[in-house]
Amino acid sequence: MSRLTELRARRANLLARCAAQRADLARRIAELRPAAAGGGPEGAQGAARGGARHPLGWIAVLAGLMLATRAREVLSLLVFIRSAAELAVRAVQVLRLFGHRDTPRAAGSAGAAAASPAAPAEGRPGHA
Repeated sequence: MSRLTELRARRANLLARCAAQRADLARRIAELRPAAAGGGPEGAQGAARGGARHPLGWIAVLAGLMLATRAREVLSLLVFIRSAAELAVRAVQVLRLFGHRDTPRAAGSAGAAAASPAAPAEGRPGHA
């Protein structure tokens, strides 16, 4: 019977270690994703956003569509979506370019005022 009690004690020890490791992993995951660990609506939205960006998920969706419908239609849709995304990226780049052009340049105008000929001639040799 001592062998049986020894095995039971060892099993209880291993189960306790597993529970401690499980709790440690849960704590670490909660630190990495504080919004998702909350369990509230923020956590659900965070998990949905993370899943929507996962490339394997999109590959699985495309493969499922190809199996359920005609592959040619799915590939045409994929090319159309890719073209639209590229167009959107280019549009955002152009809008950012125009946005940066219209912003005032405080540091640049201060440097230009100091170098202008109307600036006082203090510290220049030969000017009194």
